[in-house]
Amino acid sequence: MEETKPENAASETEGLRMPLGAHLEELRRRVVYSLIAIILCFIVCWFFKVQILDMAKRPHKFAMEKVGLSTELQVLSYQEGFYAYMKLCFITSVFFAYPFVIYQIWQFVSAGLYQRERRYVLLFLPVSYAAFVVGGLFGYFLLIPFGLQFLIGILGPGIQPIITMRDYVSFVFMLTVALGLVFQLPLVMLLLSKIRFITPDKFIAWRKYAILAIFIIAAIVTPPDPFTQSMTAIPMIVLYELGILIARPTRKGFFFLGGIVGGGIMILLALYFYLTYKGGDINLFDTRGEVQFLYPEGQAWEEVSNHSHFRNGITLKTGSEGRTALSTKKGIDMSMDANTEVHIADSLKIRLKSGQILVSVKGSEIPLEIDTPNGRIRTERGTLNIVAKDFLTVVTAVKGDAVLVMEGEEKKLLEGRQHKMSIGGEPVDIGAIINWSEGVLNKPDGKE
Repeated sequence: MEETKPENAASETEGLRMPLGAHLEELRRRVVYSLIAIILCFIVCWFFKVQILDMAKRPHKFAMEKVGLSTELQVLSYQEGFYAYMKLCFITSVFFAYPFVIYQIWQFVSAGLYQRERRYVLLFLPVSYAAFVVGGLFGYFLLIPFGLQFLIGILGPGIQPIITMRDYVSFVFMLTVALGLVFQLPLVMLLLSKIRFITPDKFIAWRKYAILAIFIIAAIVTPPDPFTQSMTAIPMIVLYELGILIARPTRKGFFFLGGIVGGGIMILLALYFYLTYKGGDINLFDTRGEVQFLYPEGQAWEEVSNHSHFRNGITLKTGSEGRTALSTKKGIDMSMDANTEVHIADSLKIRLKSGQILVSVKGSEIPLEIDTPNGRIRTERGTLNIVAKDFLTVVTAVKGDAVLVMEGEEKKLLEGRQHKMSIGGEPVDIGAIINWSEGVLNKPDGKE
């Protein structure tokens, strides 16, 4: 019986043996097929490069909108955009051609494998690819956007980051591939256990060293910040415990893994809510229709998303169907009507360029100042409705009082009252006055 297995194993591959030249020719053919598949995918991706970049930018856009910065990527040279698109399309084409490439590799190596080994490989390859995809999706939807938000958020006010297209594509590619490989850990541990290279007992005994190594690896493959490193290390620890459990299933292992997963989820949720709801200087909510924002250093208006957070110095503009509401850290609440443009220099200094706002001040030692085309409005507490046009600003004190400053003079506006502010007088229809005067104004001087 002991001699039967080698004979059967040898008989499985006896008819498949080929000379070295035939092996090299077969390898060349499989490599050519793989390259053709990648090139074809690359050509298709090139026609959709803008859409692919837009999808790749979503983590960046999420992070920048949360901290109230421009979502545009920059290029520092004429050729940088071309090279970045080339890299992006190549990465995408390899991802889509990966199953076909793996099939070609399988066709080449399967001839030299025993039947039992083929079954293992056929099971391992699709699971490995699925694990790689799950790791990439984990980075795309969770790690990368919140990691970028953390890195940008710690810069503080007065610093405008310049994120280049080349750096962003390289960063996303590196992190996505790294996470895809990290998610192979349970499969690697299972494979090592099956071939008896490392037993499950060894994995358990090396747990504390493995955790230390995991944090070191996380520090290498991620940006140098504790948040991103933790978000990478925690799933890796879970994957390590999952690998132990797969290699040797036990009830204690299930409970231990469940505790780690539960603790990791709690930590990630805490970080998620902290980053999502900590807000900024200006917090938008109830945004409807077309609402855009622009920073002084920005080059073009950009659309805002619901529940967006921004820093001071922003200009907001609503379209014909746009509406939004916002609050500041100083306790100022404001609603913007359609066709309104407002510049918020800081939490207590606003410039209403045009349109209509309803602003509420809960109470402040320093009064809120609102500049309009026709004068300045100050209030320490209350609610004001303000409609600003080129030559006329109408202020209504819905609640509380306000001080109106026009041409150096101050006037007090009492609660429940309305005042029209205009510099140089309100515009009138001169033509109607001329018609009413029956041409008197057109007569020469001294003539009846």
